[in-house]
Amino acid sequence: MKVKEIMQSEATYAEVPGNRKEVIELMQKQHVNAVLIVKKGTKELAGIISQADLLLHPDEEQIAIIMKRDPLQIHPDGAIKELIHLMVEKNLRRIPVTEGKKAVGIVTIDDVIKAISRKNIKTPIKDLVNTKLCVIWDGTPIAAVPMIMHLGRTRTLPCIDENGVLSGILSEEDFMKETKIISEEIASSMSSHSDKEWSWETSDILLITKKKIKLPNKPVREVMTKNVITVNEFTSISECANKMWKDSIDQIPVLDAKGDLLGMIEDEALMNAFKDID
Repeated sequence: MKVKEIMQSEATYAEVPGNRKEVIELMQKQHVNAVLIVKKGTKELAGIISQADLLLHPDEEQIAIIMKRDPLQIHPDGAIKELIHLMVEKNLRRIPVTEGKKAVGIVTIDDVIKAISRKNIKTPIKDLVNTKLCVIWDGTPIAAVPMIMHLGRTRTLPCIDENGVLSGILSEEDFMKETKIISEEIASSMSSHSDKEWSWETSDILLITKKKIKLPNKPVREVMTKNVITVNEFTSISECANKMWKDSIDQIPVLDAKGDLLGMIEDEALMNAFKDID
């Protein structure tokens, strides 16, 4: 199987030079997690921006500063095994597809999961479940979530109520829908060249209008997905992949026989298993 058989030819593009607002609007309108960046007036690949890149650089406006430059690429005729090897080895969720310097599409881990769902792999997911979880209380302010995800190295968080019971699940997509860009005036000393606090005695004060990403003052429970899709440890790899692909999710809570949270099954784990099985 080749990359061109599963890739997305209709990728979402933004041009450089450009600003963050354009990228956020594209993501929200097209319901995508990443945007390919091309040089203005061409399809020549310059970089890529994901939701995580935006959230980790809330003060930056220019696409050229936020984007990952010269990302790893693959040709449409590349083998799926090569693709999976690159994704696993480099810890990538998406790779631009190029012919020479021209971007012709993108291939994501979702596309690989779709292929796995059609393979009828009956091996249970039991040995693939991640039991070392980063869990969040559903009363946590949503503004704290990006840092929690960053430190926990996760894109999805199981949410629990005050009784420790699974109440929902929160993904990057959930709070990106709530993202707003605001203008903020920052006082800057034109005469100061140090990194210390501003000297307010100087008369050379400049007000700079700076745009920042702002998350709403809401608790997680108002943003999280409450109708949680779950599996058990005996669900097959292909059945689990099918649930992920159909519902556009990258992690699923795994419950034990009592219905208690046992762990999470991640799309990377399914992809890695597929590499060894196929």
